[in-house]
Amino acid sequence: MGENLSPYRWVMATITWLMMFSLGASWFCFTPLVLILMEDLVLNFEQVGIIIALVPLSLVILCIPGGLFADRFGVRKTVLMGGMLLGTFGLLRGFATDFTTLAITMFLCGAGYSIAYPNLPKITGIWFPPREYAFATGAMFTGMEVGMALPFILIPAVLLPWAGSWRGVFIAVGAFSLVLTFIWIALAKERPKWAVDSQQKNPPSEPKSAPFRESLSVVLQNKQMWVLMLTVFFLLAPQVGLLGFLQSMLTLKRVDPITAGLITSMVSWLMIPGSFIIPMLSDRAGLRKPFIWVPSLIAGVMLYFAGTTLGIPLWVSVIVYGFLIGGIAPIVLAMPVELVGTLHSATAGGFTLVGAYAGAIVAPWLVGYLTTATGSFFPAVILCTAMTEIDVMCGLLLREQRQKKLAEDNN
Repeated sequence: MGENLSPYRWVMATITWLMMFSLGASWFCFTPLVLILMEDLVLNFEQVGIIIALVPLSLVILCIPGGLFADRFGVRKTVLMGGMLLGTFGLLRGFATDFTTLAITMFLCGAGYSIAYPNLPKITGIWFPPREYAFATGAMFTGMEVGMALPFILIPAVLLPWAGSWRGVFIAVGAFSLVLTFIWIALAKERPKWAVDSQQKNPPSEPKSAPFRESLSVVLQNKQMWVLMLTVFFLLAPQVGLLGFLQSMLTLKRVDPITAGLITSMVSWLMIPGSFIIPMLSDRAGLRKPFIWVPSLIAGVMLYFAGTTLGIPLWVSVIVYGFLIGGIAPIVLAMPVELVGTLHSATAGGFTLVGAYAGAIVAPWLVGYLTTATGSFFPAVILCTAMTEIDVMCGLLLREQRQKKLAEDNN
C-alpha cells in the first residue's frame, strides 16, 4: 500500500489547512474590532457577546445537516458551499448598519463555517493511511489555531490602517476567504485513485454499527458521559469568553491595541504545542484524569491573572493558560470511545461536542451581559475563572478508563 500512496495527499492537506485557517480568521476577525463597532453601530457588550455566540449556535444547528450533505454530494462540493457562504456573508458584514444586520450576516457567515468545519477532517481518513492519521490531523488543525491567532495581531497593526475602517476589514477578510475557496475547488479531489482501486479489488467489510436509538440510550444512561459533557462545556466556555473580550479589556486599560492583540493571540499560539505535548504525556502515563484536573486548576488561576494584571504577569498568564487548555481539549475529545466503546463512539462524540458548543454559546453572552450590567469586566473574569475551576471537579469525577483499556489490550 505504501508505494501506491499519492503524493497529492499533501496538496489536499495544504488546501485543507488553508480552509481551516479561513474558518478561524473569519470568526475571530470580529473581536479586534469590538470597540470600534460598539462606537459606530451603538452596541453594548451584551450585544457583542450575542454576536460572538452566533457562530457556535449555527454550528449546533447545521453541523449534522452539513455532514448528511457531504455523505450525499461529497466533501469537495460541501466545503465549496460552506466556503462560499463563509466568504460572501463574511464580506457582507462590512455593509452592516446596526446590530440586527450585523447579527444576521454573522450568523450566515457562521452557517458556512458550520457546513465546512465538520467535513474538513474527513480528508485525513480519505487520503492518508492510518499510520499518518495523527500527524496529518494535527497539522491540519493548526490552520484553525493560526487563523484564530493572526487577526488579533494583523487587524490593528496592518489591516485596519490599510483598509481605513472596520468595513474594509470585513470586506478584505471575506474576499480572502472566497479566494481560498476558489483555490479549494480548483485543487480538491474527492478520492485518491489508489483508494478507489484498492476498494474495487478488496472491498472493505462494513464496520459493525449500532442503531442510533440504541447508541443514544447507551450514551444517555452513562453517567460518565454526562460528566464528560460538562467537562468540555466548562473548558470551552471560558476560553471563548476570554478570547472574545480580552483584547477590548486590555485596550480599555490603556494597553496599545497592537500589544493587546499580540497578548490575546498568545492563547491561540500556545494551544498548538499544548495540543501535542500534554496528550503525549497522558498517553505515556496511561492516565487521563490528572491531565484534566491539574491543568484546569492551574488554568483557572492563569485566567484570573490574565483578567486582572498587566505587564509580565499578564504575558505569563496567557502563555500558560493557552498551553494548558490546548492540551486538555484533545484528551477529553478522545475519551468518548474509552467510555462507551467503538460501537457507540460516534454518538458519544457528538454528545460531547454538544456540551462544547453550548459553552461557546452561553459564555460570550454571559460575559457581555455582566459587563454591561456592572460597567466592569471583573465579574466576568470571576465567572470565567469559576467555570474553569469547575473542570477540576469534573476531572476528579471522571473514572480512569485509559489504564483499564491498556490492561485489556495487553491480555
